[in-house]
Amino acid sequence: MSERALSDTEIEKMQTPVWQQVHAAIDAGDHEAAKALLDRAVAQWSSLQDYSINWIASLLTFIADELGEPAVERALRKTGDEFVRPRRSTDTAWGDLPAAQRAKVISRAMLANTGAVEVSEDDEKIILSFRCGSGGRLIDDGRYEGEHPYRTLTERSGPTFMRDEMWVYCAHCSVNNEIQPVEWGETPTSIEYPPTRPGEACVHHVYKDVTKVPVADYDRIGKAKP
Repeated sequence: MSERALSDTEIEKMQTPVWQQVHAAIDAGDHEAAKALLDRAVAQWSSLQDYSINWIASLLTFIADELGEPAVERALRKTGDEFVRPRRSTDTAWGDLPAAQRAKVISRAMLANTGAVEVSEDDEKIILSFRCGSGGRLIDDGRYEGEHPYRTLTERSGPTFMRDEMWVYCAHCSVNNEIQPVEWGETPTSIEYPPTRPGEACVHHVYKDVTKVPVADYDRIGKAKP
């Protein structure tokens, strides 16, 4: 028999997810090893996330180039109908949840997406200012520039928030988080203002009373306020 390429210890580590290795290190009282393993898990997740967001942006760019910008909206709508809507189907309507709870859910998701957030509040709304870990990262990394840039949408419509330009990856924010929820008889997840240039935050307005969302915020997604 030829010499083995992998030892039993190496095979065991290959077969054991990092988070299970973290648990084992904690149980063994090796807190420094647990911290190092946790950092490794975050780095691995970040690498996979980078792969995924570039895959999505590249695919949406191809759709826009081959079929036109309206096809991007159709593709995102399919995702919304088949994946996003079932996730929102709960016993309590989104708009009936307290604003603090809605803001916490959004913030938790964005932080899990390797983002950062600043929170403020006024009389009518909670304001979440994100350094977005996905769409915002693509903008800040210059992926809409250079030799193979991702598509910038230029047709003023609901998916672009009626802007002259919108980063293709960020179009899911308008379609899946605002336009479709309104069509489903609900309220927008939040009122989003994606960056207009690199280094700018993505700002979300979470209204304490969803009936107080301004008419202008419905106009910009091509919908009438209920």
